[in-house]
Amino acid sequence: MKLTLQVDGALHPVTLTEEGVTIGRGDQATIKIQTNAVSRIHARVFLRNGQPHVMDMKSLNGTSLNGSVLNEPALLHPGDTILLGETAVVWVPEGSPAPAVGLNQDLAPRAVISKIALEDRAFDASGSILVPHASLEAMLAQASGQHPSGEAVTLFQRLASMAGTLLRAAGLAELLESVMGLVTAQIPCQRGFILLADAGGELVPELVWEEVPGTHTNPISRTIARTAMDNRVAILTTDARMDPRFSAGESIKIHSITSALCAPLIVEDQALGVIYLETSLNKGGFKREDEHLLSAMANFAAVGIQREREAKFRQRLERYHSPQVVDQILKSSQSKEAPALQAQRCQISVLFADISGFTRMSEGMEPLVLAGILNRTFEVMTDQIFSRGGTLDKYIGDAIMAFFGAPNPDPDHAKHAIEAAIAMQDCLATLNAARPAGYPELKMRIGINSGEAFAGDIGCEKRMDYTVMGSTVNLASRLESGVAKPGQIVLGPRTAELSGRADLRQLAGFALKGIEQEVRPFEVLWTPDAPTGVHGLR
Repeated sequence: MKLTLQVDGALHPVTLTEEGVTIGRGDQATIKIQTNAVSRIHARVFLRNGQPHVMDMKSLNGTSLNGSVLNEPALLHPGDTILLGETAVVWVPEGSPAPAVGLNQDLAPRAVISKIALEDRAFDASGSILVPHASLEAMLAQASGQHPSGEAVTLFQRLASMAGTLLRAAGLAELLESVMGLVTAQIPCQRGFILLADAGGELVPELVWEEVPGTHTNPISRTIARTAMDNRVAILTTDARMDPRFSAGESIKIHSITSALCAPLIVEDQALGVIYLETSLNKGGFKREDEHLLSAMANFAAVGIQREREAKFRQRLERYHSPQVVDQILKSSQSKEAPALQAQRCQISVLFADISGFTRMSEGMEPLVLAGILNRTFEVMTDQIFSRGGTLDKYIGDAIMAFFGAPNPDPDHAKHAIEAAIAMQDCLATLNAARPAGYPELKMRIGINSGEAFAGDIGCEKRMDYTVMGSTVNLASRLESGVAKPGQIVLGPRTAELSGRADLRQLAGFALKGIEQEVRPFEVLWTPDAPTGVHGLR
């Protein structure tokens, strides 16, 4: 049997047999599609009992036929559309002119680089339809009760397919594109927007989709978007020109925007933004079924957006904190309180550790060998900091800066800083004892100081680092560089006072650079007692 498949705008005449043809991005596929969203062997079109069928080949992003997800082989008819993830494959009926472009152009997302403006429009509580935001569970229960079983099953299948696609998205940008592609594939419209709230609560268009790119540059209604997000309602204007809420918005008449559909992106108690769709009268406007579907899809999208944000946030936090502290920060950041990394004053203990003589030592060593020694040493040292609730500020050449007591308050920050310092010296002794022949013996100076400091995200929009600043930090640095000797742990007076330790010896007074008053620090009288589980340099 012969038929013609249109894939991404290209026509592929094929002769079907019981073995059939395969579609995918792999070299073994009969029809190849150059997109990463399509699996190597994504779907197969074949004859069964003399009739053409299509089946999914356990693809990553799934296969659907005319909007229904394929779980088993399905019969094909002329004009049917198969979606491989978001890529359309159409059976072009014999004798029918093929469209100039593939149907995928209507179904896949189109990110438009555009400065879309938002304008305020008059608002009245009456008119059109406002539907209070409901949880996904409530929506699905409502769908089961109000819709025929076939329609409810179709809705569940659409949402299940969407959930799978969003879970596989790599990064926020790809996730937003997937959301818009899935929405516009199910709800006919002319323009689509995903607007997310920035740090100040302002709605910013993050993704713009247009049915025909470049044909619409009109502003969209900030009032509709803002009301949907702030009041947590889905807004459906059946004809915006006749809607009394927008009667003062002459721009609607000028722009011929006759129907708008907007659903809030809500996850738990947080409003992240909105999905906003527009269409004109000749498209027929939006229907209640569209509102119901968009609201459900917005629930899924909100969860996906929140997941991507948390993943990015966690990735940044893990540069500085132990997994346990990261979990605590993420948990607190989900509350209604201020963000966990907001700048604040806090009581902390700051630790500086430096490998003495490393610069001189490095002059006669191969760079890769040198890097291996330093990386292994830092790995062991950082473990000792994390295991006591400390925060890694940064690596400075052959030095480490860390602090205890922020972002989570720790009443025993001085005690934990000293314990970490002793453990670091013990681990270094173990590393030295197991070092290969020819490797240098490493010695480390450590200075610790306690007091009030300023902690928070510091930097610019492109690069932010969580760090601490203030005189407490400066003194800790001076104690390490100007007082401590190789193998020594030196404490500031406040650290010694807070620790309550008896194994301390007060040193002579020091006049330190940048410190106005003379300082009489303390030395920790520790003895090497290497812990188990620390392996030598290699």
